[in-house]
Formats: sequence, structure tokens, C-alpha cells
Amino acid sequence: MANPSSTKQPMQLNFIDRVVATFDPQRGLARAQARTELASATGAGGYNGGARDRRPTKRWRPKDGSADADTLLDLPDLRGRSRDLARNAPIATGAIATNVTNVVGDGLKLQANVDHEALGITPEQADAMEREQEREWDLFCASCDFTRVQCMDELEATSYRSVLESGDLFMLRRYRKDPGDAYGTKLQMIEADRVCNPNRAADTDAIAGGVEVSKDGVHIAYHVTNKHPGGLRVLDLKWERVQARTDTGLPVVLHLYDRLRPEQTRGVPYLAPVIEFLKQLSTYSEAEVDAAVATAMVAFVIETPNDGASDSEDPPIGESDSSLNANEVKLGGAAVVSLAEREKLSTFNPNRPNSNFDPFVMSFCRQIGVALEIPFELLVKHFTASYSASRAALEMAWQYFRRRRTWLAARLVQPAYEWMMEEAVATGRLNRPGFFADPIIRKAYCGAEWIGPQRASLNPKQESDADTQDVAQGFKTIEQVCMERTGGEFEKKNAQRAKETAMRKETGVVAPPPPAANPNVPQDPKAQDPDDPDAEPDDGDEPQQSEPKRAAK
Repeated sequence: MANPSSTKQPMQLNFIDRVVATFDPQRGLARAQARTELASATGAGGYNGGARDRRPTKRWRPKDGSADADTLLDLPDLRGRSRDLARNAPIATGAIATNVTNVVGDGLKLQANVDHEALGITPEQADAMEREQEREWDLFCASCDFTRVQCMDELEATSYRSVLESGDLFMLRRYRKDPGDAYGTKLQMIEADRVCNPNRAADTDAIAGGVEVSKDGVHIAYHVTNKHPGGLRVLDLKWERVQARTDTGLPVVLHLYDRLRPEQTRGVPYLAPVIEFLKQLSTYSEAEVDAAVATAMVAFVIETPNDGASDSEDPPIGESDSSLNANEVKLGGAAVVSLAEREKLSTFNPNRPNSNFDPFVMSFCRQIGVALEIPFELLVKHFTASYSASRAALEMAWQYFRRRRTWLAARLVQPAYEWMMEEAVATGRLNRPGFFADPIIRKAYCGAEWIGPQRASLNPKQESDADTQDVAQGFKTIEQVCMERTGGEFEKKNAQRAKETAMRKETGVVAPPPPAANPNVPQDPKAQDPDDPDAEPDDGDEPQQSEPKRAAK
């Protein structure tokens, strides 16, 4: 932070500097330059954080390396530790699972959006094309996995989880048309460890972290091993150079990672900033549990006088076990033991479980949640604050999840959709004139929106009212609301509703009209306030009016 009491002034020359400069300007200039560099080396600027003579920062000298210099050497350890925490630390496991559930859920659903104006067709023709492309996409998703293990929804979840745990993931476009498959285009996931420098060579300006770049920093190829370097059998490890794009510029490899700094070649794990915090918290939790278990089995302590009696050859009091040493006692539940001569029984207060354990852990989790962009309440799945505070936490989390979903859709799902469209048009499954002739036409055909899991809601009625207003004002479509809130497609639901209405009429069952409001009956103010669901107390929060009421005013 800048010091408001000081402004950066030009360096003043002392008497000797002025004398030297008068008789020898060149030497005077050299002295001035040397003093300026010395002042810069000692941090004599306007920021206290940059000063090197202040007590809090004078021993703090972090390196100012490039993005690759700061990450590539640490990546193997970061990946291994991140995966270990994801397997064994509950907070880390929950943070990654919460990400995958809210970003991917049961998969991103395609809502095709053909640009009829760019194509010069009618909206009805565009609607027909959209329905065709959505059917073809569903067919493609069933057999798109190169290993024939997962469908597209599962590939999305696994890919995103791998990016979080390892820092990045590589998706290769392959072609193999198996019997029964409508499409031969396949997606092959390559874990981060398999992309590395050939023969474990050191990083250079041309190849760093297994990524080959041009002089302009463009990724032109990836060096992939034929098996995982950490597998059970790592003999005959070979590298294959895979071009990033075809000669015509179409992508062949999708490198999924979040670039945090310019010229950063590889991604870092999601848990990297809090790995040490999570490990310490996990160790502390295990120690507290071990201490609680051990002390729960100790009811009393035997005191022995220090007069030589402790040197007796008698075995220790307690259960015997051949696996124990001479000075060890096997603890057991509700054991009754006898005392030796001159020994007495004393009570034992272990102070376990530790009453400060939960507040301490929660304080740790708050800091971890800040770093991971997951509100504390959602990180620990514990909503004890007011309704307004919980709602604000969910809104903040939704902003993060929506950004990550947009990233995943743009970097993985949309390219896969365009690969499917290429094969469908090339093989004649879809008739799309001009698809390969003009990039604008191609983009018009491939327009799409990707709908993911709905936002968590503490008051479904209020969300429903908000969606009703958004649809009425044109901010949302009924199709979008259906996919976000309840899942499914509006066309299918609308057709089903038409069938149900017809059946009601045929059987004489008519839905009762909604009850009209009686002006003579007083209304419950809490029932009308959507910010106070189920008339629950708001922990001292001020009563708030809903958005419709404020808009009416």
C-alpha cells in the first residue's frame, strides 16, 4: 500500500556529487546512476510492501520468476499432493465434489441455436435443424469415449475433476468407427502426467512441460507417452509427438487448463494455494481423533512411589499381549485390574474431546473457502446463519460455478459438438449447405447454449416467481427455465401437458381455477414476503420486500 505521507521525489545530489559533476560531468552522472540503483536495491520507493529495510519484509525475498519457472518444477509434487488430499482429506474431497456437482452435474445439456438470419432461412427451418442436431448430438454422446467406458456426461465430469486435481487435461480427437456406432469421432482423455518432455529432458524455450511452442508462444505440438509414467509397468516408455492442429488449422488436441499468468504453459491444481493448510488440518484432525480414542480408554492412573518399586520385574498392569514390549500396556474397554504393592489409584482427566476443536477447524475452513472461491457454508455444507446470509453465500458460489461452467463449455463441450457436426455433414447425416465453405456459415450452424445444473435455491417459490417475470420480460425463454429448474425440454413437456389436458376433458376432470383473493380477509405479511420462507426467523435481519414489490413501487 502506498504511503500517503510520502511522495516519490527525484534523488537529491549531495555536495560531493555536485562538485564532481561540475568538473567531470561523466563521472558525476555515473555517481548519480550508482546511487539511484543503490536506492532501488534497498527498496526506497513509495510502497512499504516494497521496502527492504522494514522489519516485517526485510527477510521476505520471493523470487520473481516467469510463469513456467514458478510452476513447472513444482508440478509433480503439487499433483501428487493434490490427488492425495482429494482421496484422504474430507475438506479437499468435498471442495472438488462440490465443484463437479454444481458445474457439471448430470452433464451439460445442448440447446441448439442456429442463426437463421446469417443462413438466410426462416425460423421454422432453423427450429427443424436444431431438433435434428440435438438428436444427432445425443447419438454421438453415447459412443464418443475412445475407451468405450463412459458417455459424454461422464467424460465431462471426469475431465473437469482431473483439471481440478492435476491442473490440466488433454483431450485428443481420434477416429475409430466400431460396429454399431453412428459416429467414428472419439474423445481420448490424456492425464497430465503423460505429457512431458521426451526422455525426461530439461525444459527449453522450444519444449517446456511436454508442450512444444513456437517463437510466438503458440502451442504447436504435445509430446505424449505411450503409458502413464507412474504406472505399474513403466518399461519401454515412448513418446509420440501430436500436433495441436491440422494443416488447415482445425484443433486436434484440447488442452484444458486455467491460465493464471501470461505465457503459462501448464496448469496448476485447484488445491495448490491451500495444500499446506489442508495437510496441516488433516494431520491435526487425525491427532485429535487418536487422542480422543486413546484417552477414552483410560479411566485411572496408577501412581508408584519412586523408591525402587518401579524396578521390579512384575509385568505391567493390564491385558497381556505377546506383541507388546515389557513397558507397554494393552488398553481395553471396561477392564478391571489389580494393583501391586505400594501402588495407588488416581483419577485421570484427559480433557478430550477438545472443546476448541470445532471453532479452530471452522476458522481454518473459512480461509480455505476464500482461496477456493467456495463460501464457507457451502464448503462444509452447514447453513446456520440467517436466511439472507445463506442466500448471499449461494449467490456468490453461483457466480463462480457459472464462470467455470462457461469455461468448460467453451473449452471442451463446444469443440466436441463442432467435431460431431463436421462428421455429420461430411458423411451426409446432416444436410448443411456451405458448412465447409465459409466460417461464418459454419458458426451459424454450430451455435449452441449449454445448460447445466440449476442454481441451489432456499426459496423455490421466489425463484419460480422470478423466472415467471424473466420469461414475461424476455430475459429468459421457457425452454431455458425448464432445463435450469426442473430438467427436460419444453417441447416435450408442452406436448405432454396437451395430452394431459385432452385426457382431463375426455374424462370430465377439470382443474379447479386458482382461488381469488378475498379483500375482506387479512393477509399474512410473512406469507407474502418471499424473503422470509416458511415464516422462519431471520436472526435479526430486517424484513425485506421481494423484487416484484420493489418493482411495483
